[in-house]
Amino acid sequence: MNNLSAQLENQIDELKKLQKSVITYEQSQRQQLYAGKITDLKAFGKMLNDKRKSLGIELSMLELQTGVSISTLNRLFQDPSQVRFTTVFLVAQTLGVSLCAI
Repeated sequence: MNNLSAQLENQIDELKKLQKSVITYEQSQRQQLYAGKITDLKAFGKMLNDKRKSLGIELSMLELQTGVSISTLNRLFQDPSQVRFTTVFLVAQTLGVSLCAI
């Protein structure tokens, strides 16, 4: 019984460590987005997808609005470097996300 308790305590400790690392990662991603700098393209793709969801726009509706296929939208949301910049710009603009240049 003590062995089982020790194993459970070890697993709880590991889960707490994992939780801390996830929280730290999410905070760093938020800071990047709030700073207005895109330093991680995958995080930017996720941010665009989160924006789409928060607006209640289905992929099929975004496809109709932009003329960009659902498969390309999925690639964009996973890794924007896999699609043309004009496509990223069009989707961002449609979602109300401004891409600023210095």
